[in-house]
Amino acid sequence: MKKIRIITGLTIAVIIGGAIVINSCTKHENESEIDFKDQTVELSEENQAFINRLVDFKEKIECLKQNPGYKNGEKIDATEAVKSMEDLFNVSHGFPDEHYGNTKTDAVTVQIAVDNNHEVLMDDVVVKYDEIKNIVTQFYYNSGFTEKGFLLLDLEKREIANNQLEISIRSVTGEKDEGWEPFGPDDNWWFGYQKGDCELNGDGDAAIKIQEALMNHKPLYYPPPGYRFGYSDYEQIPLFGHEYKDENGEYLIFYIENAAGNFTWEDKCLHLVGNENELNFHFNGEETVIYWLLPNDLNKPENWTFMECLIEGKEELNPHVNDIPCIHHNNDLTYALRYLIPIGIIEPPVEL
Repeated sequence: MKKIRIITGLTIAVIIGGAIVINSCTKHENESEIDFKDQTVELSEENQAFINRLVDFKEKIECLKQNPGYKNGEKIDATEAVKSMEDLFNVSHGFPDEHYGNTKTDAVTVQIAVDNNHEVLMDDVVVKYDEIKNIVTQFYYNSGFTEKGFLLLDLEKREIANNQLEISIRSVTGEKDEGWEPFGPDDNWWFGYQKGDCELNGDGDAAIKIQEALMNHKPLYYPPPGYRFGYSDYEQIPLFGHEYKDENGEYLIFYIENAAGNFTWEDKCLHLVGNENELNFHFNGEETVIYWLLPNDLNKPENWTFMECLIEGKEELNPHVNDIPCIHHNNDLTYALRYLIPIGIIEPPVEL
């Protein structure tokens, strides 16, 4: 019986930190300016302004909470208040980068007092922020999900009537679905030759199904505003299947060798073994090879991008390992270099 181990990819994060010291509830000049020393990416002015606004608003909220008797009459534009509450809540409580299999959306409206200049008191903003947090917390815990995470809070400024601004609240809670996998416990497929499932029924085979899952799950990249992508220097990389193993010596790409050339039904059928499906193991193994191991081994630049693949299940001699008999998934992986092109330099693509 083949052993199953799921391989996960590498996550890279850039973390920017800063310490802010405040002495009052009113922002002083440059009080919230952040020193972006030692950062590995250059932030745009817009990005830095967003962070400064966020920190300034957070300071004011915290200061007023810590000093409930302090009333300075400070006002803020209503539109800015709604946006700032939304940004602060999401950065404080949102986990949008998780995998969520299901989501639940709840909606309600609240009101806040505004003056004739469409401004609100910061004291009222503090109270309203806590009210919104309490509402969303109830939505969250009443979602019905066991493994849940907060996805996003969307606040929208509505109509003003009788000096009351209506704010719509849209709260989205997610049910965590960590480790998305394309194949279920009942999925089983013959290793190759388009023989169908392990009972030799249906269309396709394990190699084809893994290829389809890879293409359906291929990451999508989006260019910065004002640009489009162009691709050049297409390159096809062949892999026989024996090239990469995990830390336990299991082949990431489907590959089994046998000196006598005797391969059993158990060898040729990719199915559920224990609590894991061999199809998912090799799907994750292929992703690890495609997006991590191969680019690193070949010392490729960051814009070297996976484009498509052809995976075929075969039974043959391995010319790379003394012509030993094997069954394997032969890979032809296509990559290209991705470039940014300003919009307007060349016409957009059209259908053939």
